[in-house]
Amino acid sequence: MAAAQNNPVQVVTKRIDKEFSYRDGYEVNIDGERAEVRIETWAKPTIKIQIDLIAKNSDKEQAEKDLEKMRYLAQRVKNKIYLRNYLDMPDGAPELQSQLKAVYVIMVPEDCPVYLKNNYGFADIKNLMSSLRLNTRFSRIGLENIKGNIDINTTFGDLFADKLDGNVKVASRRSDITFKQMRGSYDINAQYGILNFFATDGLLDFNLEADKSTVFFHNLNPQTLSYNLSVQNGRVEYPNELKFKLLDMKDTGIKKITFKPNKEYYPNVTISITFGDLYIGK
Repeated sequence: MAAAQNNPVQVVTKRIDKEFSYRDGYEVNIDGERAEVRIETWAKPTIKIQIDLIAKNSDKEQAEKDLEKMRYLAQRVKNKIYLRNYLDMPDGAPELQSQLKAVYVIMVPEDCPVYLKNNYGFADIKNLMSSLRLNTRFSRIGLENIKGNIDINTTFGDLFADKLDGNVKVASRRSDITFKQMRGSYDINAQYGILNFFATDGLLDFNLEADKSTVFFHNLNPQTLSYNLSVQNGRVEYPNELKFKLLDMKDTGIKKITFKPNKEYYPNVTISITFGDLYIGK
């Protein structure tokens, strides 16, 4: 263990380094608590893991004592690499007096599937090309250049993604979402959030159901998409040049809007919002 010097806040760190050989069919499975998780890819057939368990306190001795309550697991069971950090706090144990967290830095082959569960932290994941599953609470998520099957469940945590491509499924609650350079197919269910979507020519299909949310959908060529939009108890704005068909059902508070481009093949955009606003733009 090492402690920072000449600082009223003492930082005590325990580092764990592990490596596992990678084979087709292996998966990395992470269960984080108060964890910062960074995942990158490389060309080696190896899963490399660095875990820092960190405690902060003005009293170094107290930080060391509290850090002993943060445990970790890093092992392979058949085709899964399990990584976990957790607090060992028996009933009646004194409350923590230090700030604790775990920092993971993980290198994997680009075709390695990853599953991450995390509470009270954040994740930064780049360049995966196979499968990614996320289940997070009170955690910020950043994704970049991810392809394949992507399944995200987030509560109370902002989600930012750039260059997603594949089959993307999202369930979010009280999370703000920004997706840029979207390609592939999307199925999203969101409650209580500000949602920004920037589609590209590679978008295949987009389906969104949102409740008590404000939604912005952008595409540089909006006339190339088919739209089937429904907004209940909210407002809708869209480019004047698009000849949308608008059905305003005043008795129900529902606005239904459709548009189909003049071509044989086109992506479908289906958006349904209850108690929220929708803005279609370039």
